[in-house]
Amino acid sequence: MSFAVQSLGDPKVGGYRKGMKILRMADIGYRRGMKILWIEGVGEFTRRATIHLWLAVCISAALTTSQIYAAQSRGLSLTEMEKGSGLPKETQAMLDSLRKTVAHHAEVTELLARSQSFYRAGEAFYRYGDHSAAELNFLRARQIVADAEEEIFYEASVHAYFLKLNHEIAALKEAPAPLSVPGNQFQIDAKESVQTFVKYFQGKGQSVVRAAFARLELYEAMMRNIFREEDVPEELIYVGLVESAYNPYAQSAAGAKGIWQFILETGKRYELKQVGAFDERYDPEKSTRAAARYLRDLYELFGDWPLALAAYNAGEHRVLRVIEKTGIKSFWEMSIRKLLPEETMAYVPAVLAAISIGTQRAEHKFYNWLPN
Repeated sequence: MSFAVQSLGDPKVGGYRKGMKILRMADIGYRRGMKILWIEGVGEFTRRATIHLWLAVCISAALTTSQIYAAQSRGLSLTEMEKGSGLPKETQAMLDSLRKTVAHHAEVTELLARSQSFYRAGEAFYRYGDHSAAELNFLRARQIVADAEEEIFYEASVHAYFLKLNHEIAALKEAPAPLSVPGNQFQIDAKESVQTFVKYFQGKGQSVVRAAFARLELYEAMMRNIFREEDVPEELIYVGLVESAYNPYAQSAAGAKGIWQFILETGKRYELKQVGAFDERYDPEKSTRAAARYLRDLYELFGDWPLALAAYNAGEHRVLRVIEKTGIKSFWEMSIRKLLPEETMAYVPAVLAAISIGTQRAEHKFYNWLPN
């Protein structure tokens, strides 16, 4: 802001009084940013975004006004100014970037505000006992965010808001049952596609399975402990068999890395640090913690493990859009209608098969699969 103060306060460029008026507007804008769109439950992001939005608008206005005053002092008309900004290219580029940032913050802030307004309406209906009206408002609150462009949906703050929104809705309607129970209680669907992968793991894929289980021996105790701590079924450690065969240095063509194959942005959302060559996606323990939390979030979002696993592979935004467009909330029905990518339609049965053979291995029913 000091740059704007110096530019607008310089009598040589003219408009001193108008410049000071702009600064007073900036102050009003800042104060307004502290007050408007303060929506309880949206969290820190909306408040900060609003403040930055108004500050950026004010700075942008100040720079533009300063430019106009300077041009007018040289006798240029606005038409002549349109032919050339009169600003260095670097400054003009900075200003253009600033305006894009302002527009983006405005879009995100407005999106969250609309979603939260429907949530608050649903909350009120629910407390007054009108559950049907409440559900309609909750659905609309979720749809507003799910309808956003994929790039916006996966922004850390928007994604965190969406997870929190679903958590608050679930909490309002009473907490769901625990995700995990003692022992190997994960339900495996006896689908033909699952059995096909079981036969593959027992047959042609047995060498890969044996090598994977040999690596798992190094990490299994740690993984089970973390999954218990995060209240996620321990059987889901076998997701790692399908993802990477428990190779901590595995890399995919899409840039996914580590045992749990986190892509860059998902890793950042779950606090896996990536600086230069340093990448915690390769860290078995930290990436396992992140995977457990991600799987837990996906289950809380969909309330169904096959859908949660589909989202782990294809992304929750894609699965949400399928549900929104079709109303179908069954992974198997989605597969029959081919509403998901082929990779995802094969991924979920493969994981369920991995859980099946992994559970049998743990119960010592397949000694020949144990490492020699």
